[in-house]
Amino acid sequence: GRLVLFGYSWALMHHMLGGVRHLIWDTGAGLEKHTASRIAWATLAGSIVLTLLIWIAGYMARGA
Repeated sequence: GRLVLFGYSWALMHHMLGGVRHLIWDTGAGLEKHTASRIAWATLAGSIVLTLLIWIAGYMARGA
């Protein structure tokens, strides 16, 4: 159950950061191939970090 919830929370964070990435692209920034690749990797890394922070905060607040 928790593994599914962890995966769902990661998917939610990844989707949110992907939306931010597209908002940046809508301004015309970051469309170069190299920059777009770096932003994509940052989205992936950011979603992992945010997911871990959310779960750590949850465990600190409520415990296992």
